Amino acid sequence: MQNKNDIPLSVARWDDARFDEERVRVLSGWATGAEVDMDEAVAFHQKQAPLANVPRKRAWAKDTGNVLIQPLAGVTTLAGHIELMQYLQDSGGASILPTQIDSQTRNLQFATAQKKLEESTSSGNELLNGFPIVNHGVKGTRKVVEAVSVPIEMRIGTVSPQLPAEIAFASGISSMTAGPIYYTVHYSRDASFASAIANWQYVFRLIGRYRERGVPIGLQIHGIGNSTPFPNTLLGACCVLEVLIAAAQGARSFSLDARFMGSMVQDVAAVRAIRAVTEDYVRRFGYDDCVITIDRKNWSGRYPEDVASSFGLICYNAVSGMLAGANEFISNSVQEGVGIPTKEGNAETLRAIRQVIGLMGGQNAMLNPAAVEEEMAYMKLEMEAILDTVLDVGDGDPVLATVRAFEGGLLDIPFAASRQCKGEVMVARDLEGAVRYLEPGRVPVPASVLAYHRQCLARRESALGRKIDYNDIVQDIFSISQGHLVKR
Repeated sequence: MQNKNDIPLSVARWDDARFDEERVRVLSGWATGAEVDMDEAVAFHQKQAPLANVPRKRAWAKDTGNVLIQPLAGVTTLAGHIELMQYLQDSGGASILPTQIDSQTRNLQFATAQKKLEESTSSGNELLNGFPIVNHGVKGTRKVVEAVSVPIEMRIGTVSPQLPAEIAFASGISSMTAGPIYYTVHYSRDASFASAIANWQYVFRLIGRYRERGVPIGLQIHGIGNSTPFPNTLLGACCVLEVLIAAAQGARSFSLDARFMGSMVQDVAAVRAIRAVTEDYVRRFGYDDCVITIDRKNWSGRYPEDVASSFGLICYNAVSGMLAGANEFISNSVQEGVGIPTKEGNAETLRAIRQVIGLMGGQNAMLNPAAVEEEMAYMKLEMEAILDTVLDVGDGDPVLATVRAFEGGLLDIPFAASRQCKGEVMVARDLEGAVRYLEPGRVPVPASVLAYHRQCLARRESALGRKIDYNDIVQDIFSISQGHLVKR
């Protein structure tokens, strides 16, 4: 028996012996692991309607021009979660339903989650901040899947996703949020990229196993990010690395983030640039059968406390996403700024987005094409320079590239939660609200791109009559919640 710590870290597909050995350990992590039966799960998936599968629904939407919508939601008890999912399906018109996983489960604290689940069931109060999928097990989670007609994506932010993934897929859930980069940078202070990648490779290989048996399982890839302004180019480059790492293990369906930052031109360009660069690199690596779609996430930072203002923010994002050609919207609730959203607030948010989608569908409306093309060109140039440099450092191996790039600061982001990041990158908004590099750190941003960013920032500094300072950077973080991009 080979110790997993002795296996060299690489992008190479796990062999069956390694995966099967690790699977015994994973499934023994909680009692409900014994409920996992891949033969039974495959049979269940294959009996479902084609569009009750997330990858098939995303591929259908891409082929037909339909735009999907998905909320963020999850509660503790089985009855409460089923009620919530049915309401978001029936009243909200969700195309894909979420099942957000609680923080105890994300941190493998299954005993604590079990206690809170029991207290929630007896008291009638939802005491966890999500659905404890491992504690509900296959038997419980299958009831959620059977209670709705649209497919479900498990939304989980963790560097230890193995057992939740096993339970989810065996239950009939056909996609999950993913990312060894994003969940290390944004969710974990101390986890190493090497350990997080190995944990996620297990999930990616599990998806490969299902795919080999005729069941496509999707991944919603985050790349890198946080709850402040940051360059979508860094997100895009890291999305490519995560896709390549997952594809090596057999995954083929990917919905990639393009985050809302506020600048209409820049946000439209980001969707198009991330799609183009990702499709180019998966072809370079020989994964021609990958299906790539782009989801537009809403603002992930602070929201207005006024619900009407939040409606404006969410609909503004929907307009820019439609102009960009996004395939899906994944949205916070309009009640994000006032506390835990109600099911009614979540459904109202979905209906507002659907209204925008309906009104803009079929239109050929376009922003200044020259401005969008210029922004796209700089974005693609930057992402390709970052990826080529990082892959070279990793000797062409996306796993080694990721680990070494963060160690050397070639990949970085402002205000990361992880101590593995250098934290040398700093950004500010330009006069029109676009996110620009104030300081790129060691990220290999081409000189022409930096010159363009500095030219854009200089116009804001001219309007201010001084250099952009730390107070401006802080103001930029909270500006969206205050109803503007740049304080005048």
